[in-house]
Amino acid sequence: MAMTKGIGKVPAVLLVALLLGLAASLGYVRTAYHWISGCRSRNCFSSNQDNTVPLPPVVFWAWEEPEDLRLRNPNRAAVAFLAKTIYLSPPNPASSVRSAAGFLVRPRLQPLRVAPETALIAVVRIETPSGLQGAAHTAAPVAPNYSTSQLQDIASQIVELGSLPAVRAVQIDFDATTREHGFYSALLSDVRRKLPDKVPLSITALASWCIGDPWLEQLPRGTIQEAVPMFFRMGPDAVNVANFLRSAEDFPVAACRGSIGVSIDETFSSKLLDGNLPGMPSAWRQKRIYIFSPRPWTPSSVDSILKEWQP
Repeated sequence: MAMTKGIGKVPAVLLVALLLGLAASLGYVRTAYHWISGCRSRNCFSSNQDNTVPLPPVVFWAWEEPEDLRLRNPNRAAVAFLAKTIYLSPPNPASSVRSAAGFLVRPRLQPLRVAPETALIAVVRIETPSGLQGAAHTAAPVAPNYSTSQLQDIASQIVELGSLPAVRAVQIDFDATTREHGFYSALLSDVRRKLPDKVPLSITALASWCIGDPWLEQLPRGTIQEAVPMFFRMGPDAVNVANFLRSAEDFPVAACRGSIGVSIDETFSSKLLDGNLPGMPSAWRQKRIYIFSPRPWTPSSVDSILKEWQP
């Protein structure tokens, strides 16, 4: 996800077209906003200082599409928008994804319109050569090899999103392979050190990370405030994940217990969204839910989800 500061002003909306590093004619509209009052368990991230940042229990992901998410009641849901995409340079010298810094940043190029009061989460997508080749669930041939300085530069690209107006949290979306866990752990630690304590750090998580892979538990305490298990595009893991969910247990990894991620275009995910998955514990309805749509959101699709999760 790529984010750049734009300037185009739209009445009663927030236009997110953050073109970092580009000479752009658009700008990021700094509009007044307020913190959502009240804080139930699924609505809060805990910061390193044990403070809490209220967030609604429903979050709509807004990916690289022109999106209009001007909710009639903006306090009912948050928007996690793709702000920038970071491409880690592959080892192949012939690849087009290269830069002197060792990585490339692609800004968000599509407009996002939300009401000024909407809580925003800025999302950074990290792509590697294995991910670009559709092999996110297999070990990469070569683990990322970055100097301390380069890793800090990547972390800074992520951290700067936390200072944007109305952004209440930063989220990293990276399907790190087993060989990339060491790099990812170091990156997360550096991002957390640089982010203000009041800005929570969230990550998306392969469902397997939350069930049987302990690597998230090995992160230093307080590194992340949330890991969102992704219940779509699961590939071979789908059967094991379905069996686990039917066991009426919660995730052994504590960071994964507060939220779930679903997509409106997959059957398994839709059953979770509708509460129709056999054996699904009722307590799961108390988790924060992130919802992805492969197509731009429409008022009817947004309203149907809000009615289901906030009757």
